[in-house]
Amino acid sequence: MLPTNTTRSLVMSITMAAGLAVTAFTSPAAAGPLPTLSGWGVRDYGSFMGSISQQADGSLRGHFTIVIHKPGEAAVTCRYLRFRPNVVSGASWSFDGYGTCWSSGGTFAAANRFVLVDYGSPGAGLDYVDVNYYGAVGVSIPGGFFNDGDIVYTP
Repeated sequence: MLPTNTTRSLVMSITMAAGLAVTAFTSPAAAGPLPTLSGWGVRDYGSFMGSISQQADGSLRGHFTIVIHKPGEAAVTCRYLRFRPNVVSGASWSFDGYGTCWSSGGTFAAANRFVLVDYGSPGAGLDYVDVNYYGAVGVSIPGGFFNDGDIVYTP
């Protein structure tokens, strides 16, 4: 027995419905923009720059760099690529960053607590930074308002 037009239409409808159902369960949902804190700044002898986004699961992804440049001392540069959020609330972010620092004396592992707050633009005199290290050695930026730069929170 040959399939009729009705049978072909029914098979085609079932095939299309199955294809749409599989696509609905395997395609990622269209995600909106992720909350992000990005920019650069200077506070005393510390310069910093980076961009970090909060993922849908609450984790943080991005990069951050700190350069400490005290007069008469070798510069220290730290690069952070792993993060753990503490409190992310609107334009106020507190998180731990893990990375590597290097200077003329070699390299060392870095673990820091970052606090960054976007109080508006331009950031100089408005935005806030505080970076402290865990352990016996590390880099820090004393808490206070930016001397220069701008960190921008994008919801």
